[in-house]
Amino acid sequence: MRPIAPQEALRFLPLFSRYLGESDPQTVSDAIKKSKRALNRADHDAFWLLHAGREIGFAVVLHLPEGQHELSDFTIFPEHRRHGYGQRAARHLFARFPGRWRMGVSSTSLAAAAFWGTCLSSLANVENVATGAPFTSRQSKSFSFCVKPGIT
Repeated sequence: MRPIAPQEALRFLPLFSRYLGESDPQTVSDAIKKSKRALNRADHDAFWLLHAGREIGFAVVLHLPEGQHELSDFTIFPEHRRHGYGQRAARHLFARFPGRWRMGVSSTSLAAAAFWGTCLSSLANVENVATGAPFTSRQSKSFSFCVKPGIT
């Protein structure tokens, strides 16, 4: 993982737009605003997900005022999926920010719902996984969980 610098906005925007088109097509028109927020606001952290030094995806974490983290956006680019990279990236991301987490799952991606259900149950540092109602009308469900510190 490597932080995405605000100066990388022009490289990030088309990839973020493609991700929104896949995960939340109704918000593609907000891609510029949402990408600026992800890269410039103090309550957001954006990361390139790397394999062998190459960018294979990205993640955006929102730090909520009550101390909880929200996985706002996460993708492995389609050409790199189904190789275990997503689970490894999630493990490193969660280890970086131990504590309480939540995430909503897009209703347009059945693969994402299956991935997160399997991924969260298989990570040693993740506990108390609960499935809940979606946060928005464009989500199918949500997950909440706790990440223990010190285990990667």
